[in-house]
Amino acid sequence: MPANKGEGRTRLGRFVPLLLAAQLGWSIPNNAASALLQAGSSTIAPNDKIGFYATMSTIGAILAVVAIILGGALSDRTRTRFGKRIPWIIGGSVLATLGLFSTGLTTNPVLVIAGFALYQMALNAMLGAIFALTPDYLAQSVLGRASAVSGAGVLLGGILGGIISAIFITVPQQGLMIIPWLILIAAIVLGIFLPPRPNVDEARESLSLLGFLKYLRPPKDGQFWWVFAGRFLFILALFMTVQYQYFIATEYLGLETQAAGNLLALTSIVLAICAGAATLVAGPLSDRIGRKPFVIGAPLMAAVGVLPLIFAHQPWALVVFFVLGGLAYGGYLSVDAALMVEVLPNQESTAKDLAVLNAANSLPLVFAPALAGLLVTIGGYQGSFIATVVTAVAGAVCIFFVKRVR
Repeated sequence: MPANKGEGRTRLGRFVPLLLAAQLGWSIPNNAASALLQAGSSTIAPNDKIGFYATMSTIGAILAVVAIILGGALSDRTRTRFGKRIPWIIGGSVLATLGLFSTGLTTNPVLVIAGFALYQMALNAMLGAIFALTPDYLAQSVLGRASAVSGAGVLLGGILGGIISAIFITVPQQGLMIIPWLILIAAIVLGIFLPPRPNVDEARESLSLLGFLKYLRPPKDGQFWWVFAGRFLFILALFMTVQYQYFIATEYLGLETQAAGNLLALTSIVLAICAGAATLVAGPLSDRIGRKPFVIGAPLMAAVGVLPLIFAHQPWALVVFFVLGGLAYGGYLSVDAALMVEVLPNQESTAKDLAVLNAANSLPLVFAPALAGLLVTIGGYQGSFIATVVTAVAGAVCIFFVKRVR
């Protein structure tokens, strides 16, 4: 594989705080918004709250997939005195903040969906650029450690987002008007302190519209697609349960709204502690022994974690899921980013190809709400839990076919 473009450019210690801030900036409001929008759906669509939330999530996720690929591809080709990524990070953060803020201003279902759609498009265009910062700035030899920091930021964002959502769970609209500003603040911090990388004079092939559309085509490399499939199935398995945790707590476990909010805050803390511990171990260790053992083991652990929910209608079963799911998610996040960079077939289209792989984070959100909702309707929540087990195991199997990396 070609040498990494970031080789020797930036010390890990200088980059780590900025990477952590970037991940916290979007993951805190994103995690809080998920629970708050579920709670708010009781007011927005009281007669069909699950249907409303599934529709909103599906529309947002479809747009997110398009936006993250376009954002990554266009940032690859952007030439400014601020570099290729910062304009997309700042611009995306402004629109994402306004989009999520607008969902707290109204209870009109159409307007809430429109605001959420803008939020997802802008956030993912921004993320397409953020995900490319690590290979841009760092040497390949430290990608595992950087991946661990990135994963830790997402996980810490999860715990803080869970705590914030518990605070606002009975007044979700207020929370939705406050939390989005973290996105903008984090982007500004990144823009100010990230070492400048002007690229005005960097060569860029001139492309027609047809040429650009061809450039957007994902790689044909089989190894790339096995990683994509494994990631897609693992995230789908998790989100078929995680994305419906408020409804699971209130409808499957029978808890009242505030009790459900308290349980979600607890599960967020459990998730972050377990995932954080896994992140600290798996990322650095994967630099020594390889990525695959962790990326295969994580989906299998998540599959085991959901089993208690199939047999027990008790809050402790959801906590167990988040314990094992947290360990799985943390181990996966801390290694997966490094695995993605190492499997890239072409270093000249890093952001675009990474955006395609990161679409495996967004695509499950297209299918998870509708699939979980359908399974709940047909076979109850237990049907969705069984599907989680099957999907997670399939995700682990995919990684066995990846031969390019250890």
